[in-house]
Amino acid sequence: MKRHPRLRQGGWLAATTAVVIAIVVMVNLIVGELPTHMKEFDLSGNQLYTVSDASKEFLAGLDEDVEIVVLAEPSAVDRRVSKFLDNYAALSDRVTLTQVDPVAHPSAAEEYGASAGSIIVRCGGTGKSRTITLDSVISYDQMYYYMYGQKYETEFDAEGQLTSALDYVTGDTGKVIYTLESHGETELGDTVKSAIEKANLTLGSVSLPLAGAVPEDCALLISCGAEKDLTDAELEMVRAYLDGGGQVFFLLAQTEEKLPNWERLLAEYGLELEDGYVADTQRFYQQLGSYYDIAPVLSGSSPITSGFASGDLSLLVNVRGMNTLEELPENVSVTGFLTTSEGGVAVTADGTQTQGTYVLGAVSEKTDDGGNGAGRLTVVSSASLVDESVLAVMSNGVNLDIFMNALTAGFDDISAVSIPAKSLETSYNTIANVGLWSLPFVAVIPILTLAVGLVYWLRRRRL
Repeated sequence: MKRHPRLRQGGWLAATTAVVIAIVVMVNLIVGELPTHMKEFDLSGNQLYTVSDASKEFLAGLDEDVEIVVLAEPSAVDRRVSKFLDNYAALSDRVTLTQVDPVAHPSAAEEYGASAGSIIVRCGGTGKSRTITLDSVISYDQMYYYMYGQKYETEFDAEGQLTSALDYVTGDTGKVIYTLESHGETELGDTVKSAIEKANLTLGSVSLPLAGAVPEDCALLISCGAEKDLTDAELEMVRAYLDGGGQVFFLLAQTEEKLPNWERLLAEYGLELEDGYVADTQRFYQQLGSYYDIAPVLSGSSPITSGFASGDLSLLVNVRGMNTLEELPENVSVTGFLTTSEGGVAVTADGTQTQGTYVLGAVSEKTDDGGNGAGRLTVVSSASLVDESVLAVMSNGVNLDIFMNALTAGFDDISAVSIPAKSLETSYNTIANVGLWSLPFVAVIPILTLAVGLVYWLRRRRL
């Protein structure tokens, strides 16, 4: 019996459809088994799930195996955190990611030494571990919650805390940094403290008159915005600390008061302060409206700033200028990393102006007769480098990165890896200084659209 052509064609269509459906199902099953980082793309406005180059470089250099354990019920883990963890762990064969449900495994909390709702980062090679609470990964505006009873998310800090934890568990450091007290110093802000903590450095404070000396475990001594000078006794303590191979980081304050002992120490390390304050007629922020709001030139020859791109910007305000002594003290070398442009101008209280290129940040190192390190003094001529208001204004600037690089440059066994949290603030598509730009959006485009539609409608009616 001869089959009808339509039946044969229908059979082929049915068979082809079945094969296509089977292929689609198989592809979906295969894709469904792929890890998140291979089947999803980061389309978030603030790139929540994208790992920074700094973390990628750190992960590429790992020489120890690290396990990241999420100790929480799967439903209790924010999807953003889970997705980022998948992306992060996929960047290194040295990193494994494990999900442990404490409800299904009641003994897990005791085994990992952590409570439910935690991320445990541990390294078998060093035997060290660090616990990150899930609540600390996503920050909320506490005042908003207090006033309105609702959680308003502000920051996402998964990458910063993870990279810091991996750096800690795979490293072998325990350095302590002290800030000086008793001279009207400016306290380091929360942003800076967080960056120091993420670099796995311990931060303390010391009053030299009470302590009698710089603490023995001090790896670096910071003086930030001191409004009063060191006493002669304190100068001797700091000098003895430096002569023993110590490191001091001095950030100058906005003050008219003379600091003769600090200036004496600077001179011993090849630097001198200019009178008054420094402006820059070429590199200043016009939107801030003052020649004194300087965008320093970042040196390409200093390891502190050589890694930045040509377009990276920082901001210093109320700056004291410095110069390198024409004749350096014996066994002293000075390397500048921040300067003004050739349009720098030193302005004294009586209005005297002296044009030139001034040093705004420098590292001075002293060696002994054998060439061994015998003191390192880092000086930035304005404490605004780490001022919280400046960091907020220059949220896309590199002030904090410069500070951390300068802070850790003298340590061979510490990196400056300190990843800032990502903002969860809502970004709106707005046009600043609209002026005539508003005309196309409110008139031209709508009228043009209506005209095109009307023409198309008329032509359709004539057909």
